[in-house]
Amino acid sequence: MDKTVQELDVTDKALHERWQRVREDFWGDIKQEALRAVQRLLETTMDIELQDMIGAQRYEHVASRRNRRNGCYYRGLLTSLGWMGQLRVPRLRTGRVFWKSLKAYKRRSNDVDQGILEMFLAGVSTRRVQEVLHPLMGSQSVSASTVSEISKVLDAQVQAFHRRPLLDTYRYLILDGVYLKAKSPASVKRRCILVVYGLRTDGIRELIDFQLAGGGESQSAWERFLTRLKDRGLQGQAAHLAVVDGNKGCWNALDLVFPELPRQRCWAHKLRNVANHVPRRLLKPVMIQAAQLYNATSYGHALKRFKTWKKLWAPIIPEAVDCLERDLESLLVFYKVCPQKLWVKLRTTNIIERVFREVRRRIRPMSCFENTDSVERIVFAIFHRQNNLWKDKPLMEFTQKS
Repeated sequence: MDKTVQELDVTDKALHERWQRVREDFWGDIKQEALRAVQRLLETTMDIELQDMIGAQRYEHVASRRNRRNGCYYRGLLTSLGWMGQLRVPRLRTGRVFWKSLKAYKRRSNDVDQGILEMFLAGVSTRRVQEVLHPLMGSQSVSASTVSEISKVLDAQVQAFHRRPLLDTYRYLILDGVYLKAKSPASVKRRCILVVYGLRTDGIRELIDFQLAGGGESQSAWERFLTRLKDRGLQGQAAHLAVVDGNKGCWNALDLVFPELPRQRCWAHKLRNVANHVPRRLLKPVMIQAAQLYNATSYGHALKRFKTWKKLWAPIIPEAVDCLERDLESLLVFYKVCPQKLWVKLRTTNIIERVFREVRRRIRPMSCFENTDSVERIVFAIFHRQNNLWKDKPLMEFTQKS
């Protein structure tokens, strides 16, 4: 009776579970058959190649033959359909065979390597690639170290990215330096990465380029980086504003490379500096009121708010007030240069920090990068992914008149 009731169970949940089992069994069988078909195709192709090398078919006795068969050996190959563990590879009695269909020492098919690279470029970490491939390809899936080795193919793309010509169509530039840990032959060091982000005249956002700077954010490092960008085409003729933090090296380099370009000081960096001079008990009210300066409706309105803020806090925390006042003019440039709808995007360098949160997420399982090449590959992968997400999505508030 119970069995009859179970067989007659036609609820949505029961039907869904049964269909899932049927679908899994069906696609599992199809996948195995496809894998066997690919194996037979590879083995047949190698037999034909060997026959052409020898100059005779199997068991054929001709005087013109150039070599003889010598049995076979078995090797494994990881394909997009799964692990092929017993691939029969024929051998010659003398000499070595270089197969057209199967490269020497190749343990993965090209589509597997390409798929791994695509996942890496899409922002999947090496460990996550291993986790993703395991249910698809079984226990013989690639390891995290193998993914790292495959990613070395990106080195040529990284260099091409650094050398590509640039169009002089950037309306606004944001410059910042971020730090990551990387191993050197002797120790672990913090590596500085200089980054330039741009808003183009068509409203497209772009991470233009990055550079590992051995000397940190020095003037010479920024000057070399900016000069290289200028030599590649970024002349700054269309640029209206550069947003930077308080680093003197960057400011001095801009004076030399783009002397006519107005500069906006980053509010986020400046408020951190102000907070260093504020007692903990006063931090919240002071910073809330200071934030009102960049939320004003105009340049004049911001000045009025600053005077009110100064009058209130100068007697209590004069160092904090002086810290903000000495850079006030450069902090308010965005009110004069940018349209109001872009103020929120161009008063800080936070966009670069947000991108590098993804970099740090990728490297969180690692204590640090193994070398500078791995730094370049990870950063390039994040830049490549982010630029692809942006390339067909211009900012709605950005127009040719901005």
